[in-house]
Amino acid sequence: MAGPLLFLALVLLPVPGTTFAVRTGFGLLLWMVWWWVTGPVHLAVTALLPLVVAALFDPVPVADLLPAYAGELVILLLGASILAAAWRRWGVDQRVALVTLAALGGNPRRQVLVWFTVAMLLSTVLPNTVVAAAMMPVAVAMLTYLGVEDLGASRFGTALGIAIAWGTSVGGVATPLGGAPNLLVVQFVQRSVTHAELPFIAWVTHLLPITLAAMVAGVVFMRFAFRPDPPGGESSHGYFRDALAKLGAPHAAERWGIGLFVTAVLLAFARPLYATTLPGFRPAFAFLTCAMLCFVVRRDGEPILRWEFAQKHVMWGLLYLFAGGAALGQVLDKTGTARLVADWLAPYAKGGGLGAVAIFALLTMAITQVTSNTAAIAITVPITISTFQGLGLDPLPFVFVVAAAGNFGLMLPSSAGGPAVAAGYGVNLKTMFAKGLWLVLVLWVLVVLVGYALAA
Repeated sequence: MAGPLLFLALVLLPVPGTTFAVRTGFGLLLWMVWWWVTGPVHLAVTALLPLVVAALFDPVPVADLLPAYAGELVILLLGASILAAAWRRWGVDQRVALVTLAALGGNPRRQVLVWFTVAMLLSTVLPNTVVAAAMMPVAVAMLTYLGVEDLGASRFGTALGIAIAWGTSVGGVATPLGGAPNLLVVQFVQRSVTHAELPFIAWVTHLLPITLAAMVAGVVFMRFAFRPDPPGGESSHGYFRDALAKLGAPHAAERWGIGLFVTAVLLAFARPLYATTLPGFRPAFAFLTCAMLCFVVRRDGEPILRWEFAQKHVMWGLLYLFAGGAALGQVLDKTGTARLVADWLAPYAKGGGLGAVAIFALLTMAITQVTSNTAAIAITVPITISTFQGLGLDPLPFVFVVAAAGNFGLMLPSSAGGPAVAAGYGVNLKTMFAKGLWLVLVLWVLVVLVGYALAA
């Protein structure tokens, strides 16, 4: 009941210098943050609150929020999720992981580094939850093969699970396809900053320095932070070879799944080449088109993907979480709540110097450790945009800093999909929290230094 009570207290109690709409915006923000952190209901349920509050209290017209729940980037996320389901249907996800890992032996430290790296690279173009969900069963099967039954009681098991979880978070910042938080940033930028389509290549160009710095730092940290016990049993090198042999040669359905996903990615990045000829065929619809082909293309009379399988594996909750984050941003913007918070932060951001970058990066990284990264982005990006626009500065460099910081949720299962999946498999959460704190501090310093250099 604390969430609704916080909301009602803010709405009903007069606060000097605030309007009813602003108090409603603050109340909704606190209610959603409280529920996202404490988890009395599913994250997706919390994401529906903006519609309920708008209908009952009218801080903004409900009609203004409805597009957030069926927006273009929601369609992109749906298309990517369907394509990922096709990979899962035919084991493409496992093949990608096994092919990469088959050449390695059983050295536990090397294993940790490679699983971290593979997760990091896959998550550049796949949502981190999808990557973690695909890789963890393979890792657990390998660990069982090596005699590790309880991940939480094994330093090697916990290190491997955490490596996958953190790899997805560090790699996810590289492209807009890395997850819902990135797509949400794109939506905020297009609506409030550029007022035009943000090409995917622009994201990669702006965030490449931070991405590379974070990747290098992550690999170095994993190399020295974990000292896993040597596994028992036979060489994991043999396990990967055996597992690949059981998969056999890639068949037509796998090749179609890979081809359609690669096609969607290429179309998204090549958008400037055909934008004039096909102005409506934006990345969201490229992904949707390729996703629909999964239900049409057949192998031996069987479609690559049936709806019954897709609807069980599409991350519907993630779609609503993304949409709810966008709707919350709309409420904060249209009620003037973001503008008021921006006015409070303006003295610390004056001139857009190192202090401004440090404060906004720290604020975002603190929030993303205790709630979902999508929720953290929904809270901080509108405030960032309002703050720097109010100062007459280009907010885009600071938004990219916040976007990077928002991806680095590492310490708790509530932070991101990767840590949540790893926690579900039983990794030691004390280790995740304690070592995650140090990696978060390292990444914060990197984000501040590289982000400041880019924003200067």
